[in-house]
Amino acid sequence: MDKIQNFQRIKMTEGQAMATAIAITSNLPNWALIDEISIPLLETGVGTLPVLQAALPTILSITQDEEKLNDRYWKVLRIAQLQIEHLLRSQQELLKHMEKLESENEAKVLRKKNVISEERKTSGGSIENSEKFKCADCGKVFLNDTFLTSHFERRHPKSVQHSVSE
Repeated sequence: MDKIQNFQRIKMTEGQAMATAIAITSNLPNWALIDEISIPLLETGVGTLPVLQAALPTILSITQDEEKLNDRYWKVLRIAQLQIEHLLRSQQELLKHMEKLESENEAKVLRKKNVISEERKTSGGSIENSEKFKCADCGKVFLNDTFLTSHFERRHPKSVQHSVSE
């Protein structure tokens, strides 16, 4: 229980963030932090993110010439592996989220184009009147559908949103 409490206390606060910045710039490994980390608890997921964030500057500042590294080599290696694993998992989640947002955006653009195409058909932008594109809401006439689309987005956003949601 005491190890878990100590383990959960390791969090990135403002003071620790400053200490982290100092550790990176001064290349001073924090061996006390490394000693306090419990690999079995990390592997079970207790306090993983804050601990890995707190330990990252220390791991980065360790050199092969460090005298204290010999005793802690396997522990430092395992912490580094867990940090990389966390970064890869985070990257994978971000990529999935980006793909979802991109597909949602593509669907919105397609719906807008469909709405504008239907509006154009009903407003005089049909094949027989392909020279002019008339706004169904205000009657303004445009030379091409790009200008009509821009006009809809600027002047009648509620109409486009209302049509898209139907």
